[in-house]
Amino acid sequence: MSTAPTTHHSQLGNATLTLLEPALPVRRVLSIVLDVSPGSVTNQGGGLHLRAQHLLDAVDAPAALAAAVMDDLDDAQRRTHTRLSFLWDEHGHVQRQTVDTQLQLDETSRYGAPDLEPLHFALESSARVLLAVIDDEWGRLLSVHLGEITELYRLENVLDTADTFRVHVMPEPDAHSLESAAEEAPRNAPVQHKSAQQGGRFHHALLAQVQRLHGVGAFEKLLIGGSVRGRADFRAQLGPDLRGTVAGEFAAPGDATAAALLTAAQAALLSLEEQLETAILDEALERGLYGGAPTLAAVQEGRVAQLLVSGSGSAQRVWQDTSGYVYAQVPASSVSPLTGGGVTERALREVLPLLRRRYGVHVRFLTGARAQRLDTQQLDTQMGGLAAVLRY
Repeated sequence: MSTAPTTHHSQLGNATLTLLEPALPVRRVLSIVLDVSPGSVTNQGGGLHLRAQHLLDAVDAPAALAAAVMDDLDDAQRRTHTRLSFLWDEHGHVQRQTVDTQLQLDETSRYGAPDLEPLHFALESSARVLLAVIDDEWGRLLSVHLGEITELYRLENVLDTADTFRVHVMPEPDAHSLESAAEEAPRNAPVQHKSAQQGGRFHHALLAQVQRLHGVGAFEKLLIGGSVRGRADFRAQLGPDLRGTVAGEFAAPGDATAAALLTAAQAALLSLEEQLETAILDEALERGLYGGAPTLAAVQEGRVAQLLVSGSGSAQRVWQDTSGYVYAQVPASSVSPLTGGGVTERALREVLPLLRRRYGVHVRFLTGARAQRLDTQQLDTQMGGLAAVLRY
């Protein structure tokens, strides 16, 4: 009877790659990314199990590793939206590392060298966003990063003997499980809220906290939520530096749970992601490089800060020599001009880890309209779907 895999679970965070990469073997690793959300329509009626089996069959995953993935699906659905799993055989015993995230990632699978590209993508493309939620009774600040929401600050607009505000000390962050402010108020001691904003001082107090967070680099973009009047009054008080960070608005009650606020802000967050991708692509096409050959050459000269890839990088084919140098087109007679030896055809996705390590390039995978736009810019018939934002 086979024993259960030795499993190490973790949540996606800034230190994930630093901790995970040294723990993985360099080869014979099954890497698989699955959308396991129980609320997803595509996961109903056995859909998740069918997709997982298809991804495993596509890479000829060893039976023991494949069985461990299938056995893990029910647990994954209870815990997270997306699960990234890395499995390998160690002296006849299955070892497994899993990383859970609330981000939506493309489903992929590979057997061979560990595929860390989905983790790189998540970490490099997830902006730090601050939600400022304001109505007549509440002012709240919540951080959204890597698909998780954490409340940072809560201000209650109350009328008491001192005619001041009540600042709520926040508990230890626990994404998605924070109780609403109304639930935390003592049930036997109703609070009288001021209908007026105390001469604007309520907004000023909240704004001071936003400015402090912006000053220490705690967020890149600001989304304003709450009531119609609360949003308008708060926006009117923003200075030029903070106005430049505003990426959108959303309607929500000030006493909503953190999870409910994340849901309410979802459309604005998706729009923000599209705005960021479009801005980066605009910069690459206007002031950077595009096309397979010139872009890859610039990467390997150390001139590229961000490499933009259409799709997952699996469709683009490249050629690599024994020194690791990557060509967008097969060299003459399939001989490397650098080493004088042969070259090996690979998917671009396979060589991205080497390009990251050697040249410190950040990779961003484009989807939807941005990917289609980049595909139309290709300069060579061998490979398109590449562009670069330059360091210099």
